[in-house]
Amino acid sequence: PASAGGNPLTAPVDYLGAVGKAQKVAEKTADLTTLDQAIRLFHASEDRYPKDLNELVSEGYLPRLPTLRAGTKLEYNPARGEVRIAPQ
Repeated sequence: PASAGGNPLTAPVDYLGAVGKAQKVAEKTADLTTLDQAIRLFHASEDRYPKDLNELVSEGYLPRLPTLRAGTKLEYNPARGEVRIAPQ
C-alpha cells in the first residue's frame, strides 16, 4: 500500500526542501531574538528605545546587524521597540 506521506521517489527532494525551509525559519527566529534582546538591553540601560537599529551597533549592543536573505528587510518601530523581518 502507498503511504499517505507522499511519493517515495520524491521523498529525498521533499525532505531537503523541508530542511531548507526549517533552516530559514530558524535563522529568522535567531536573528529576531538577538535583535529583541539587544533592544531590551538598550532600553533598560538608556531608558529609551534606540532611534534606529544602527544605534544598537554604534553603542556596542550588537557587533553588527544580522545579514538577511535577499528579498527581506528589517522593519523597526522606535516608538515601541519592535522589530520584524518583512519582504522588500
